[in-house]
Amino acid sequence: MIGHTLNTLLEVWRPVPTSDGAGGRTVARTLVRTVRARISQPRAGEQVEADQAGARHDAWIYLLPREDVRRGDELRPPGGTATSRPYWRVMSTVRPSVPVYLRAAAERIEQEA
Repeated sequence: MIGHTLNTLLEVWRPVPTSDGAGGRTVARTLVRTVRARISQPRAGEQVEADQAGARHDAWIYLLPREDVRRGDELRPPGGTATSRPYWRVMSTVRPSVPVYLRAAAERIEQEA
């Protein structure tokens, strides 16, 4: 188990579509829960592969295997907003065949002031 290495708290924010009353919809992010995580940098080769594919890969974020984190979720430090601190957007998730962890490939987002 990797529980003892998860030393960071992150809030999971998920996009939730709602009807706008005029036949369309709006998407708002809602707080799902707070999770324990470990944020690691990808290896150089993984970054090169992402660059070649036209994507960004800024971090591997490790979570407990039972956590509900999905592609498109935002992982934010607690107590802040997306405009006050950098956060991570989940690009994909992977669970190994033996459920030891959930690993999310994430892109770091920083808002300009």
